Parts: sequence; structure tokens; C-alpha cells
Amino acid sequence: MKTGLTTQILPAGPDAAEAAARTLRAGGLVAFPTETVYGLGADAANAVAIAHLYAAKGRPAFNPLIAHVADLAAAGRIGRLDARALRLAEAFWPGPLTLVVPKTDNCPVAELATAGLDTVAIRIPAHPVAQAILRAFGGAVVAPSANISGHVSPTLAAHVESDLADRIDLIVDGGPVEVGVESTIVGCFETPMLLRPGGLARERIEAVLGEPLSRPPADVESDSSQPLAPGMLASHYAPRANVRLNARDVAPGEALLAFGPERLPGCEVASVVMNLSDSGDLDEAAANLFGYLRSLDAKSPRGIAVMAIPEDGLGEAINDRLRRAAVAR
Repeated sequence: MKTGLTTQILPAGPDAAEAAARTLRAGGLVAFPTETVYGLGADAANAVAIAHLYAAKGRPAFNPLIAHVADLAAAGRIGRLDARALRLAEAFWPGPLTLVVPKTDNCPVAELATAGLDTVAIRIPAHPVAQAILRAFGGAVVAPSANISGHVSPTLAAHVESDLADRIDLIVDGGPVEVGVESTIVGCFETPMLLRPGGLARERIEAVLGEPLSRPPADVESDSSQPLAPGMLASHYAPRANVRLNARDVAPGEALLAFGPERLPGCEVASVVMNLSDSGDLDEAAANLFGYLRSLDAKSPRGIAVMAIPEDGLGEAINDRLRRAAVAR
């Protein structure tokens, strides 16, 4: 997590929107109001900024995040909306509805924000301050609630300040929010699914769809289930190759997922080596984790040996994801 920050607080307005956009472009963190709750925003394409966001919130695991965009054209650049998704978008966007849809082929949203899934969660917020910031920034912004993970979601800038002062760069104060609960999340799967109830009632969604929303599988919040959306417990990321944790050496033909400056015995016979962070920086390691696992797996190694990673800070979340990756299948 970034340290030594002094959090600036600005009243909502054109100057604040421009300051927020500059901060986001520079990889900073900005809290701003949406109609549901205050969100903590980071550039959706910047994995390092997203790692800082996880650290600032004390978020316990790499759950997927919602990408906020300014309009339907921007949504179409990151996700593929089928006919049903478009009906919902046209009926309820901007508004407190999040749609989980397949990523586009060139989706710019960082894998850290999508938790390694092939889907992306998208919302167009209705709040004029959020809209102004998104238009000034010009890209997607991931924005979970702007609070310490586990605390009550913030509906005032003062709530954000209480939790996150000196952990984030900027708070844009737009007064109290209107809805006060998070967005409703609908999975646009073969059968549309209500993944999280929220600020838009199920009945209104079903009326537009002309069919009922299904419920998530009973085991969706178990440790072994696949994460479907933000706010739902994440499961293991499952590469094809077996994953060996806390490796102290490397066997011939194994790939090595390294961490820090140490060289393990046998690394010269590894099929490929990728280092999450040569300097041992956990924010950098978190930003690289999903992409590096995919890259190593694509080489079809005999297995993937993973060096030990500290449990402090984001190390807890990194190790959580690695333990899930190592689950026997």
C-alpha cells in the first residue's frame, strides 16, 4: 500500500472532476459519489493502481471489481452485451444495475480487476459527479465501496475520510448519496442470474426480461466455487499445470513463479521463469499475479513451482489465490 499520502478533499465541481481524472491517470486512488454509495476509483487498465486499491481497503482476497464507464459505447469496448443485456442496459443505465458479461477480445480491464475470469462486471452510474469524472477521465474506472473492507459502506464523504484518510489520494465530496445500497448485479449467462440484490428491485428487472432471474448455485460462496461477481467469495484460479507452493528448489521442466531477488537451486533448468517482483514488492506482485500464472501455464510446463511469499499486507491475498490455484483437481 502507498504510505505517506495526504488525502485531498475537494467539493464536487468541474475542477474536482479534472483533478480526479489527473489523479486516476497517474495511478492514484479517488473516492467519489455514485447514486448507490461512495466508490473508491482506480484506472481499470492499471494493475498496479488496482493492487494499491486492494491494499488501501484491506480487501481480503482478489474478488472481481465493477468497471464503471460513462456510456453504452464505452461499455461495449470492454464487454459483449447480448440482446438481453442490451435490453437491461437501455432500461436501467445509467443507474444502480451492474451487468456481468463476457469480456471483449481486447478488453483493457486488468486481469487483477476481473480475478482471472473471462467475464467483466460493468455499470454506468447515474450520479452527475461520477459521470463528470468518468467523462473527464475517458476510460473505465473500477470502484468498489470506499471503505475499509468489512466496514459499513459509505454514503457521505465523511465516512470515506474516517476509513481511508491518508490511504488514498483524493476524495470528491458530492454530498449524501441517493440509493445508499450497492448496485444490483445480474449475470448475463445462458439463464440470467441475480448474483447480488441491490438498489434495483428484482421485479423490475424480470419485467424487462420477460422471464425470472435464476439464483446462484447453492455452493457459490464456498471456498471451492468459481467467483461469479463482485461481492461473492472468490474461488481458486485453476491453471492446467499443477501448482507447487513454497518451493525451495526447481525440478527440470517446471516453470518457476519467483518472488524477490533470491535464486532457487535448479532455476537454471526451469522451463521458464517469471518473477512477480524482483524487489519483493507485494503491490507489484499482486498486479502481476494473474497475468504471470496465465503466461506460465501457456508454456505447458511439467508443473509450476511458486516461491514462498510473505503473508503480510497484500501477501495474504496473493497466497489465498495461490492456495486455490494449487487445489487438487
